[in-house]
Amino acid sequence: MATASEPAPMTDADVASIHEKKEEESSSSSPTRNHAENPMAVATNDEDRAHYEKYGTYDRYEITEEDCYDELGFSYPNSKKWMILSIVFLVQVSMNFNTSLYSNAVTGIAEEFSVSAQAARLGAALFLIFYAFGCELWAPWSEELGRWPILQLSLFLVNIWQVPVGIAPNFGTILAFRSLGGLSTAGGSVTLAMVADMWEANEQQYAVVCTNLPTHLPAFILTSFG
Repeated sequence: MATASEPAPMTDADVASIHEKKEEESSSSSPTRNHAENPMAVATNDEDRAHYEKYGTYDRYEITEEDCYDELGFSYPNSKKWMILSIVFLVQVSMNFNTSLYSNAVTGIAEEFSVSAQAARLGAALFLIFYAFGCELWAPWSEELGRWPILQLSLFLVNIWQVPVGIAPNFGTILAFRSLGGLSTAGGSVTLAMVADMWEANEQQYAVVCTNLPTHLPAFILTSFG
């Protein structure tokens, strides 16, 4: 029987608690923990200190434009830049062809569906109105997912929506799918963003002209195909 002056015997729980405290103390004072929480404390030279001050630890940091400039579109050869821009040119022509070509069908639409010429032109107006919203809708996704998949998806949708327009059984179908075509158009914003990806601000003038030319070209030339 233990007296009042004798310490109480330690239980298994007390022993486990002591071991846990010792492990916590040893881990908190280890170089690895200090490296993760306070890397400046273990830096041994000025180069490491400058690196830690900018990036934190070696494990993970945000890459800036200066860190990988040689990997960006700015460093592409001019031949590659203009090859990409030539493909973008054709994408723009295809998208804007759907805008201009419709005007040649106004008379036929008015006769086929017994609507006025002014009402028939609503298909062109809706395409352009929704085009304005479509450009802003697609732009953020091109930043997250990349330019290529967004342009490909936009090109596919813009052209596929014109098939129901061509075989529409009524005037309402034409208006609905013309609106979807405009909403699916990403050319106005994403193609210009590609110019900014490959040329510095003071070198973009010719690329911008080449990108915008297909926007106006169909209105003068491609309508003759109608």
